[in-house]
Amino acid sequence: MDTFCAAPGIIIAMPQLQDPNFHRSVVLMIEHTDEGALGIVLNHLTEFHCSDVSDSFDLEWPAGDSLMLRRGGPVEPQSLWMLHDDGWSFEETMRIAPGVAVSRSREALTRLCEADEDRVRLMIGYAGWGPGQLEQELAQGTWLTGELGAELIFEVEVEDAWSAAVRALGIEPAQLVEAGSTLQ
Repeated sequence: MDTFCAAPGIIIAMPQLQDPNFHRSVVLMIEHTDEGALGIVLNHLTEFHCSDVSDSFDLEWPAGDSLMLRRGGPVEPQSLWMLHDDGWSFEETMRIAPGVAVSRSREALTRLCEADEDRVRLMIGYAGWGPGQLEQELAQGTWLTGELGAELIFEVEVEDAWSAAVRALGIEPAQLVEAGSTLQ
């Protein structure tokens, strides 16, 4: 029997998932194997600007001071992840989907900043699941699965990402019930 693989793609937290690390999150799935799964939460902001990160490397952030650093997940919160257009490739770059790649090196950050690239998002940390853990959560209905489109990362406002991802599945977000709610 084939095992479902969530990567590449996205998983979307059902409203009942109250864990603050994942409540109403949209997670870009990078890897999903028998050994576990790895993803990056796309829509949880930190209180820091991307320019705070680039400034620490003496680089100028392409989008000015407006773009916020995102919290990619609770694992290794000191690690930096860059989602960018797949036209860029560095030694460690992984192409995830059409129009989307992920890199983690200082060289990537430097070159993207120096090129004034606007299709780049910075995340700290990642989400990880042990062997069989994500499969169990999917079977319990904790997550919806969907296809990744670059526009979700680069064009949709971060606060609208969850609703946009749910609507892309043909579901109206208001139809999903919060934990403790009853259908009327």
